[in-house]
Amino acid sequence: MRRDGAVAKAPCIEEGAVRIQSTGEEIKTMKATHLLETYRDVVARLHNEAAVPTDDAASSDFLDAAQSVEHQELARLIATRLAERAKRLEIALTRVADGEYGVCSECRTSIPPRRLLAIPDATTCVACQEQLEQAGC
Repeated sequence: MRRDGAVAKAPCIEEGAVRIQSTGEEIKTMKATHLLETYRDVVARLHNEAAVPTDDAASSDFLDAAQSVEHQELARLIATRLAERAKRLEIALTRVADGEYGVCSECRTSIPPRRLLAIPDATTCVACQEQLEQAGC
């Protein structure tokens, strides 16, 4: 309750069209849970989808061999991107444990919850990210 007699509202988290009243600790727990779920999904995809197909050049013609090489390159690209994403999510989980998650690494302000929902491994606020991109970092 505030001094003026009004009841202070707890922070809200929007989940689709539903608004959920939450305390600070609940918000941190939900963020950590969301990060962990995202990390597990990425690692599962890395194990399931990123297997590089083998080349069976002995029994294939030129077009089959070219298609096989294309599939191999695509599988490697997917594996690389998933591994990079998993690493960024590991860093985000470390930031949660250190109490730094949701804080911009550049200006130390709070990163908006909608940005973290869209990009769970974000380490900068939108303004700082734009400055970094303009600087070519």
